Amino acid sequence: MKKVLIVTALAGFVRSFLENDIKILKSKGYEVYCIANKEHPGAGDIEGYFDTLGVNFINAPFSSNKPLSRETMKAYKVVRNVIKENDFSMIHVHTPIAGIVTKWAARKVRKKGCRVVYTVHGFYFHTKSGWKNKLVYGGVEKWSSKYSDMIITINKEDYEAAKKMKSPEVRYISGVGVNTEKFIQADVNREMYREKLEIQKDDVVILSIGELSHRKNHRVIIEALGILKNPQYLYMICGNDMNAGGTSKMLKQLAEEKGVRLRLMGLRKDIPEICKSADIGAFPSSREGLGLAGIEMMAAGLPVVTSDVQGIKDYSKDGITGYMYDAADAKGFAEGIRKLSNKEIIMKKL
Repeated sequence: MKKVLIVTALAGFVRSFLENDIKILKSKGYEVYCIANKEHPGAGDIEGYFDTLGVNFINAPFSSNKPLSRETMKAYKVVRNVIKENDFSMIHVHTPIAGIVTKWAARKVRKKGCRVVYTVHGFYFHTKSGWKNKLVYGGVEKWSSKYSDMIITINKEDYEAAKKMKSPEVRYISGVGVNTEKFIQADVNREMYREKLEIQKDDVVILSIGELSHRKNHRVIIEALGILKNPQYLYMICGNDMNAGGTSKMLKQLAEEKGVRLRLMGLRKDIPEICKSADIGAFPSSREGLGLAGIEMMAAGLPVVTSDVQGIKDYSKDGITGYMYDAADAKGFAEGIRKLSNKEIIMKKL
């Protein structure tokens, strides 16, 4: 039986984005292996999940944000050994650090015919990032690209960047798939669901969906609401903390300093219903390969304030789907939220 290896930094990423890929591979007769880090918030019973899928799972201590670390070296050894012990016909890598580590570990088997494919879910460097990111991450990505047979990108900006690299083939696909019907068709009694969520009748709910991390940039929305100083605004974030409570603590402290009502909802299974209960979506990421949460909120009918980076630019249209600002522009986000709080503006312009 032919074997395929999938490698990504965090094991939960597979459950969120790669399950259909695995099912397709298995339907075509491939035996699927996966290497990822199972030790992260939100992973849950990830080993049981892989057992259910029939995937051979190997844990490796990848970091999603520390490329030069002891853990990264340990992860490299795990990947190298698994590749040595198996005859893979294809290796499919995801996320930057895991991608670079795996491409280097697979360079010898690639010469023997193993095909190495790298799907980019948002380069660490982009037009809005600082020169250090462009120099360091851009340089490393360009160097490592020669060890891949194909780069797949999911937004137009990354596609243009990848075409300047050394991989023999670069492709663009418009995203990774999202079930918009689940959000469009969600049948919710808005008044009753808001009551269930303990939202007051006059509250204006600003909703963000996504992990609590620096990259998701939730702090700029808190700063924006601090500028507006309107006690009717309630900022709700659905997502898990990615660094043992550090980000949630920072967000709570900032909200208290700014006099902003903040509610951290954690991981939720009722996201479509929460979207239907909110008033405005907020998606201010500083880096984003695509950002399904922004699409999901729009599908639910929410006007959305977004940052103007990478994949978000592919579907967020300033003045049409909501308003778009630089990721650091708290005053801009404040103005966008203020405008979207005016129902007449929403009906006339959006």
